[in-house]
Amino acid sequence: MVLVKKTLRIGLLLLVLIISLLFLSRNLIVKKIFSKTSARIKNRYGLTVTSSAVEVKGLNTLQLQNLLIVDTDTLLCSESFRIKLNPFHLVLLKINPKQIDISRATINIDNLIALASKHTLQNSNERKNESSSNKRLYRLVKAFFGLSTATFNINNLHFTYSDSAYNGKVTIEKWSYCNNNFTSTLTLNDGDRTSRVIVTGTTSKRKNSLTATVTIDQPEAYIPFTTPVLGVKASFKKIFLDLNATHIEPGRIELNLVSSINSLLLDSKRIAQKPVIIDSCGANMKIRVIPNSFVIDSLSTVSINGFKAKLGFEYRPLPSRYVWFTLNTGENSWQSLFDALPNGLFTNLWGIKVNGTFSYSLQVGVPLTNPDSLTIAPNLKSKGFYVLSYGNTNLAMLADTFTHRAYIDNIYVRDIKVNPKSASYASLDQISSYLQWAVITSEDGGFYNHRGFSLDGITYAMACNIREKRFARGGSTITQQLVKNVFLNQSKNIGRKAEEILITWITEDSGVVSKERMLEVYLNIIEWGPDVFGIREASQYYFGKKPSSLTLPEALFLAYIIPRPAKFRYLFVTEGKLKPFVTESFMFVANKMLNRGNITQQDYDNLATNPQVTLTGPAKDLLKKESSSENIDSEANFTEQEKETN
Repeated sequence: MVLVKKTLRIGLLLLVLIISLLFLSRNLIVKKIFSKTSARIKNRYGLTVTSSAVEVKGLNTLQLQNLLIVDTDTLLCSESFRIKLNPFHLVLLKINPKQIDISRATINIDNLIALASKHTLQNSNERKNESSSNKRLYRLVKAFFGLSTATFNINNLHFTYSDSAYNGKVTIEKWSYCNNNFTSTLTLNDGDRTSRVIVTGTTSKRKNSLTATVTIDQPEAYIPFTTPVLGVKASFKKIFLDLNATHIEPGRIELNLVSSINSLLLDSKRIAQKPVIIDSCGANMKIRVIPNSFVIDSLSTVSINGFKAKLGFEYRPLPSRYVWFTLNTGENSWQSLFDALPNGLFTNLWGIKVNGTFSYSLQVGVPLTNPDSLTIAPNLKSKGFYVLSYGNTNLAMLADTFTHRAYIDNIYVRDIKVNPKSASYASLDQISSYLQWAVITSEDGGFYNHRGFSLDGITYAMACNIREKRFARGGSTITQQLVKNVFLNQSKNIGRKAEEILITWITEDSGVVSKERMLEVYLNIIEWGPDVFGIREASQYYFGKKPSSLTLPEALFLAYIIPRPAKFRYLFVTEGKLKPFVTESFMFVANKMLNRGNITQQDYDNLATNPQVTLTGPAKDLLKKESSSENIDSEANFTEQEKETN
């Protein structure tokens, strides 16, 4: 018994001695750790980390004076940086801060983005394995909640972005905590606009949760950095965020995210010609990260102006980088959809009143390494739809006479009378059947069979866009092209395409315009050459004849140049003959026409004997002019540019 007591006393003395030695030498230990950590950061990321003073205050507070992190330029500088740690975590060298104090610091976002882009590219080239990716993500999520749930005391922290065309800044003037509740005042400077916002919320380390509300005391607050980084100018009136990690471990991460934004404004020509205003939008998402899978649960919801839909997403990096996307609206009234359309989009449909209900679901599967194998499965069920009254634009005008305003590159050219009494107009029975079927076969083979959309065309266009990593093809049908020409502009943006899809569906489903009428109007308004619009002008310009007299080769030529009518002369060689790739395309299209019964075998044989055309109208004069340096030697080169507008 005496021996045991003596042993305990000796052990206790040794423990006190060790703790005392650690306490007395804590600054030396911390400096050594800081030096080794800085060296690892330098070796891994090429960053130089320095501090004029590294020391431990008291038992558990790490203080860095004049902290500086530099790449080729300064990423971060801070006059004073203090971290209070749990003593137990400090002994184990774990960084899970209880409190962070930052004073007079600046973080340069532009340099940080450049660094992130550089290392993202390096990581993609190195093809890190799945296990290391999961570990990095786990550490990132763990670090986020470790930092975001700490008690912050901030005095003048600046986030800046600067380049040749933009200067922006976010300044956290004061950020303070009291009983897990925080409040902060931020100044947002987005170029020439400055606004102040109040951020309030709560955090919980035990629950790994963060709740924040951002409000303003003025009409709007513009979000800095979105213009140079995303190409979008954005503002808001209120933001709410609730993020909770229900499970965090290396093999499984589960997050719940609830967010909402009031009066969101998005201004970008890539979205729409005018600023888009969304009164309210939000998301309620369940996110899971498990081995070889990143998942947004299909029960997650998104909402825009009160209209809700379920959204699902999954990304599997191995073995073939597969993406799966689902959307499900459930049953809703059609009117609720139209009422939810954001201001600035769908301007032709503002004020429309409709009847009926619908449900819509969409499933898209994309193997990114083999986009040609992508699958699309849309399913629309509509009941009792009809238009009670049109909004800004009477879509039924297509069935009547009207004046079409023709544009090229969004520049007004002239008016076109869509009227049988007009000398430049040709009714369908005045247009060669060769021309009608050549255009349908080339542009939209299923025109008379579909309801405005070609699933095969959309699938092919999506695969092409993914493969080329840009918006190269639109997969538009004749109905969609007609809608774009009559009701919309030629801008290449998301808003125009979305409105085109919705108007196309209304036009086809309402039945106010027949397929024959759509084709007739289409052939009478599309551009067919330099200041040449409509089939009557085109027939005269190229061949000096009426549309009813067009031969099969002439019809195939006119159908072929629809994508790039102003470039027709580059299809000919110097002696006025068509290039081989053009006549090969004629035979390909004619073979489809033959198989569908649009032409006879004799028509096809005659074309095979002589697929050339002779320009006899004013167009022939352009062939005599000096050839352009533009080299068009294949169908892909000829059609690529204009396909982007479809």
